[in-house]
Amino acid sequence: MRIVPLLTAASVLAAMATLAPAAGASSNRPAGSPSADCRAHVAGLDLQSASFADLEQAMTAGSLTSRQLTAAYLDRIKAYDGPTNALRALNPHALQDAARLDAERRAGHVRGPLHGLPIVLKDNIGTTDMPTTAGSIALEGSVPRSDAFLTARLRKAGAVILGKTNLSEFANWVDLSMPNGYSSLGGQVKNAYTLGDPSGSSSGSGVGTSMAFAAGSFGSETSGSILSPSDVNGLVGVKPTRGLISRAGIIPLAEGFDTAGPMTRSVADAAALLTAVAGTDPRDAATATASAHATDYVKALHGASLKGARLGYSASAFGSGTAAQQKVFARVLADLQRLGATLIDTDVVEDGGNAGLAELGLIPNDFKANLNHYLTTEIATPRSGVKSLADIIAFNSKHPDKVKYGQKLLQASDATPGEANSASAAALALRTAMGALIDGALAKDSLDAILATGASYANAGASAGYPTVIVPAGLVSEKTATGVSFMGTAWSEAKLLRLAAAYEAGTHHRVPPTVVNEDLLTGC
Repeated sequence: MRIVPLLTAASVLAAMATLAPAAGASSNRPAGSPSADCRAHVAGLDLQSASFADLEQAMTAGSLTSRQLTAAYLDRIKAYDGPTNALRALNPHALQDAARLDAERRAGHVRGPLHGLPIVLKDNIGTTDMPTTAGSIALEGSVPRSDAFLTARLRKAGAVILGKTNLSEFANWVDLSMPNGYSSLGGQVKNAYTLGDPSGSSSGSGVGTSMAFAAGSFGSETSGSILSPSDVNGLVGVKPTRGLISRAGIIPLAEGFDTAGPMTRSVADAAALLTAVAGTDPRDAATATASAHATDYVKALHGASLKGARLGYSASAFGSGTAAQQKVFARVLADLQRLGATLIDTDVVEDGGNAGLAELGLIPNDFKANLNHYLTTEIATPRSGVKSLADIIAFNSKHPDKVKYGQKLLQASDATPGEANSASAAALALRTAMGALIDGALAKDSLDAILATGASYANAGASAGYPTVIVPAGLVSEKTATGVSFMGTAWSEAKLLRLAAAYEAGTHHRVPPTVVNEDLLTGC
């Protein structure tokens, strides 16, 4: 249980009044790359701050090609990924794919706002041209029979699938002692800001995107695995409503709660990725109504403003932590007020959020049922020969040098019945209860969204299957990034993205890791 000091809304707001205007607000532009980053600029664009729209405009003007852009990202990865280990595998024909998309552009065929943009995927998202392993040595070399729905949508939209990112193995479900970002196949991912904890489980997607190793990335979340690495890696992360994005072709952790989502350096870029992949997929029953809810999230950002927005927050949560954390989150509240939002103190989610932890108890049965189904339907037999969770555990036991933190979570999962119907019923009951708690908090004070420090409400939103958007709030200390989250009711992604975009535009608190950790720039 987290113990926080008892602060009133009045005391927090009083502290906010003493703060100077937000740093960066007057410049109204994101921070760029340091002069020491010799691989930051392509065709006059800074890869750390250029948006998808900037890159597309340059390609339209003919000053940049997709092949040049892809080569630039590959050059960054080669030069800078050594200390961070964000990438597990690169697409061997990425440059050819980019050249083909350049040819389409020259012929007058542009597929949309992702045409020619290199994107990296967490290595549990299926790709037919690269193995999909969840970081497991037991799945090394495993190539799915078909692309994940998400992958196919990105390819159709004209994205270049640049590579696969390292992750916490099996979405952080191997052993409680295993560090965030570790996998038996990929090794240890390190946070680019601190060269420490990258958070999990979409660790490589978080670190790789923070380092501008691609235009953007996708992660996946069961409880915090998009939001938490986005928080500590200075990114925008979108944990969508369960069912907005198909999970078909993604190695599961818990079908009752899993989702994929974008991780980017700006809200508009996240909106573009979400637009490309949201929608109904017959292979995933949870998406049955997704197309009715999906929209053009980029267009939804037009006119984004916080004026008149009603945002709930917990004064005790925003006033807790170290003095440096308190200062950052007091500034967040001051920024939101300065930009026109009305803040309402509410502890409903804070008080009831621990109920969301019940999700963890439901994962073992769900994981066994759906992983076994995946292994028998989505892939040919891996070179290890495994066909079930029990086979994976047996294989791992022969490689203690790689599976060096144990595998008690895998073993606990295998001890369950692995029965999909009971797993689905239990997950539905929890989603219903947590959804009612969040909806009650929103309705009580007519709130547009509920604020959270960093990813602190991730378990509540994940247990409800509800969306959250996190956006950078700056640095807590010299090298520690953090963000602020906007959580809402089901299918409220457009509203949350507008709120996040307005906050981003009024603050621009993101600082690239290379600005504060130039030791990364060993390739110059």
